[in-house]
Amino acid sequence: METERGIERGSYIWGRSVNNTRIERLWYDVTHGFGHKWKLFFVALEATHGLNPSIPAHIWLLHHLFLDCINEDAQEWAQAWNSHNLQIRGERTRSPRDIFLFSMVHDGPRGLERFVDAPDEDIADPSTYGIDWDVVDDPALMRHHLMQNPQEWEERNPFAPGVEDLSDVPCEAPDSPFSTEQIEYLDHELAAIVDLTSRSMHVRQLVWKEAFRICNTFYQ
Repeated sequence: METERGIERGSYIWGRSVNNTRIERLWYDVTHGFGHKWKLFFVALEATHGLNPSIPAHIWLLHHLFLDCINEDAQEWAQAWNSHNLQIRGERTRSPRDIFLFSMVHDGPRGLERFVDAPDEDIADPSTYGIDWDVVDDPALMRHHLMQNPQEWEERNPFAPGVEDLSDVPCEAPDSPFSTEQIEYLDHELAAIVDLTSRSMHVRQLVWKEAFRICNTFYQ
């Protein structure tokens, strides 16, 4: 971010994720909206249907079969979330879409192509910057936060001032283990056996099982 946008712009907050509880709250909503069902789905594939997440070819097959489905769920959830009403303290109820559009009208267009100077804020206590206290006071949200960020709570020293390292989540897509002809054959055979348009997670398990079986034949 600093390389692309320059230094001393306040482009990110360094510290515990509790200092960014707004995005943690959004992640909680995403998980409950559609993420949790996919987690259970992948766990089931690993437990009973041969998925080994340490094998790149298996990850490729997951991407090939289900990445578009996950993106579709994400887009639908985002559209619904952008249209739902938010209760904002001291302001009238509005949806995220309304807030964005009216802000563009009132404050002018902004974005990556239109830079605005960072506000000169007088922060009395920088360690509390970004904390949404409504989230902190919500036991359910904080339980989710602590479960998803165990690395931030030092077991040996509960009074540690903060994290020493940023989380590293590599997201390199694996290369296809098959030729173009083999992939076309896989897709053709699957379409003849199962309903690839179904959004039932049970049917999607069948899609994985049949795809796994067909892929196995390529090595026989």
